[in-house]
Amino acid sequence: MEHTITVSEQTYKALQRQAARSHRPMNALVEDWLKQRLDLARYPELEWRQGPGSWRVGIKGAAIDVHSVVGYSCAGYSPQEISDELLPRLSLEQVHAALRYYAEYPDEIDSILAQGEAEAVKARLYRTLGPAGYQRLTGLSGQPRVIQETRARYDQGDEGADECD
Repeated sequence: MEHTITVSEQTYKALQRQAARSHRPMNALVEDWLKQRLDLARYPELEWRQGPGSWRVGIKGAAIDVHSVVGYSCAGYSPQEISDELLPRLSLEQVHAALRYYAEYPDEIDSILAQGEAEAVKARLYRTLGPAGYQRLTGLSGQPRVIQETRARYDQGDEGADECD
C-alpha cells in the first residue's frame, strides 16, 4: 500500500537533486531516509546533521561524523584506540554506536568514505601540482571542492573548521 505526503517546493527540488546525484529513484531515496531517521532513535549517541553536500549521521555533542569513526576502524584501529588516542573527545560507547550504525547502514557510510577519498586525491593533486598543473592534468579549473569548503569555514570563523569531514 502506497501513501502520499506533501513537502515544500524547496524540499522537493533538493530531493530531486539528491536523487539525480545518487542515481536512485526519488521515492526509494525518501523511503530509505525516513527509515534511517526513524531507526536513529535506537542510537541515542548519534544525530542527523547537515554535512558538505548532504545530511550525515554524527556523534551527538561532537563535531565528528560516523564516517570518520568508521574510517579509522577500516584502517585497522580498535574501538578502544579510536576513543583513547585518535578521537579522545569520544567515549568508547559513542565509538561503538557509530560502528553499530555502520553495520546496519554500510552503503550510506561507504558512499561518504568513497566520495571523501576522491576529494582528498583531488586536493593532494592541487596542492602538489599547483593550479595550472592541476588544470592541465584533470581539465578542471578552480580549487577542488574540499579545499573551497575548508577555506570557507575558516573565513567564517567556524570552530569546526579543523574537522576534515
